[in-house]
Amino acid sequence: MKAPMPTKTLARCRARTAGACAIGALAALFAAGMTFAADAPRVPVVNAKPEAHLPGKFIWFDCVTEDAYASKAFYGALFGWDFHSIGDGANRYTLISSQGRNIGGLHFHPRGNAQARGSRWISLMSVADPALAARYVEAHGGKVVVPPTPFAGRGTHALFRDDDGALFGVLKSDSGDPPDRPAAAGEFQWVDLFTHDPAKAAEFYRGLAAFEVSVKGVAPELVRVVLGTGGVARASLIALPKDVADSGWLPFVQVDDVAAAVRKAAALGGTVLLAPRADLLNGHVAVIADPHGGVLGVVNRAEAAKKGGAK
Repeated sequence: MKAPMPTKTLARCRARTAGACAIGALAALFAAGMTFAADAPRVPVVNAKPEAHLPGKFIWFDCVTEDAYASKAFYGALFGWDFHSIGDGANRYTLISSQGRNIGGLHFHPRGNAQARGSRWISLMSVADPALAARYVEAHGGKVVVPPTPFAGRGTHALFRDDDGALFGVLKSDSGDPPDRPAAAGEFQWVDLFTHDPAKAAEFYRGLAAFEVSVKGVAPELVRVVLGTGGVARASLIALPKDVADSGWLPFVQVDDVAAAVRKAAALGGTVLLAPRADLLNGHVAVIADPHGGVLGVVNRAEAAKKGGAK
């Protein structure tokens, strides 16, 4: 039997993420996190020392989960991440760091009786002005899910849907953005957007963060519209198959050995949604789900680049 094409397989992986948690619950939790920050311990800054802003770069990644303890155990063992919790109860936020660098966080959200079991990752993009971004999103067919709201010491966050319904966040960090450099193992490396019309999506995001747009082939029948700023590729857009309804962003974590990471994820109770394949970045990319359904990609970009298959 012929293996399914990478586009459809990856898109179905992304669709699982889109259905893992109710959007309403995500929005409420995101807003609650902003509210408690005003009277809770200060949320750690993105950078330990001031850095330049890099609008268009995806700089922060949050996971909404019904079981923060299980999520910490899974991702700590898989990627070597460290965790530091702030607040308690419904206001608990857990900072994720990798080799001493802050990269994201876990939001705890208890599952209601009518909600499906699950977790979900949200990718946040740097923007120069979150309020201006919110006006742009509304004027171009998107939706403001959570309006721009400051976290003391962190910066200003907002949560949007684009004009195809994909959920994403923006952040203007008070300490600037992580500088451009090769991602170390355990750090977020890349993001893909699965969308019904990549050319239309490219225009939406170009206006949001002044992206440069180019087109690249990565695998047979897999073409990416690449978004970049300052000559640096930031993300790519991939066409959804017609029978996949939900668009959305899929973040990737850099690992030293993709095959080993996949085996470890499965041993820890995760699910392998897309195993390494020779026709996709020469076997240096895969997609997994944590035990609660949160979907992430794993990639070794350096190895893929050596063989001419870099993202």
